[in-house]
Amino acid sequence: MPDSSFTSWVHGTSMQVEYPNRVTSVRHTGPFVRIEGSKGQNTWVHFPIPTPAVVDGVRSRVATALVSFRTRSHATVHEVIVYDGEKRIAEHMDLNLEGDHLGSRFDVPGSPEVNQGINITVGVQFSEDAPDVRSMQIEIVGAGIEFLGK
Repeated sequence: MPDSSFTSWVHGTSMQVEYPNRVTSVRHTGPFVRIEGSKGQNTWVHFPIPTPAVVDGVRSRVATALVSFRTRSHATVHEVIVYDGEKRIAEHMDLNLEGDHLGSRFDVPGSPEVNQGINITVGVQFSEDAPDVRSMQIEIVGAGIEFLGK
């Protein structure tokens, strides 16, 4: 993959939850956002990324999605989807990621040109057999996009 021209990040505290009734709490803290799930539930969390569509007269291209997170033993990240406006430009499904993933990278095939705003959607799941709420925590430090120029 070519080197990125620039990267745009948002802090985890900018996250929006799609189905808030499927989590027991969302705590926005200094270092991250902490999500505590409900047993057997799933939801999606969204990160709107500041998106410079054109830089110095050149339309930006989306190369890679970045998500920095960690999960406890009964929580997983199962999807990472990237949208440009309402168009899905990348999907990474059935991931089942647990533990520390502070430098996760998810390619965007073909590095498409930006048309509208970029959103990273992260699908999260919580085990039916979790012993307590703490075991269903996910902490998300931030999410970003590597953009390509020329």
